Amino acid sequence: MNAVVDYLEELSGQLRRARRARILAEVRAHLLDAVAAEVLLGADPDRAAALAVERFGSPARVARQFNALRRRPRAMVQRAAAVILASAATATLGTATVWAFAPGGTHGHARRDHHAQPARVRIRP
Repeated sequence: MNAVVDYLEELSGQLRRARRARILAEVRAHLLDAVAAEVLLGADPDRAAALAVERFGSPARVARQFNALRRRPRAMVQRAAAVILASAATATLGTATVWAFAPGGTHGHARRDHHAQPARVRIRP
């Protein structure tokens, strides 16, 4: 079982402190399950522990994967914020363009003189 203990100690030093205890408990449970399965198949407990650790992967790789999980939600929020800001800027620019080119220069409200009399045209015989 020394292989599992050594693995967990090495992994512990590479994990972020905030979630370290939970991750170590999870990894420990997986490793002990793997060791128990190997022992049931007839392997020596020390050999079973070494096989379980080998199959689980290097502590550096496992730590990188667990540490990366924390960054993903933040990256998603940043991407969503960028999309929202770009959409707002596009909408603002589009609205300003429509107002700028509106007839009569009244920002989209074309003036009409509702009381104006039609022009009288005289036709000479």
